[in-house]
Amino acid sequence: MTKKSNKPKRAKPAARPRARAASKPKAAVKPAAKPALRRSKPMSKSDLEFIRKQLVEQRADVIEAMRRNKAEEITPDTGDEADQAAASMDRDLRFELSDTERNTLDQIEGSLRKMEKGNYGRCEQCREPIEILRLKALPFARYCIACQTGSEKAVSALQA
Repeated sequence: MTKKSNKPKRAKPAARPRARAASKPKAAVKPAAKPALRRSKPMSKSDLEFIRKQLVEQRADVIEAMRRNKAEEITPDTGDEADQAAASMDRDLRFELSDTERNTLDQIEGSLRKMEKGNYGRCEQCREPIEILRLKALPFARYCIACQTGSEKAVSALQA
């Protein structure tokens, strides 16, 4: 025989709906230090030669643009105030362009020197290889995409 207990039965509490965890994964995922980029295969000699030709062509284009800007320099300010203001704005624009052209020329020549030394295509910050597609798009790139993005975020945070 089964023994019945003399204790009065308790009413079961009403079932409460359980709150679901919104979108928490069961296992915690650690954030990556750098975005996952596909590893670049070693640069072939044909890739290096293609990029060298690109750099030499870009260097010639920049030098030619600098020569054109120098030849187009405006003669001494003459005319009324509006003409002088326009001439001043043109000079400022040419100076800004020539400064940008000089920086680009320096970067191109730096990349050509790196090729000669045999260390072209490495990020100057993390020393990892820069992806070939990036180098073909921007042959004088000094940083991999992850390091470039990080430095741009740091600069924009300082400006904010």
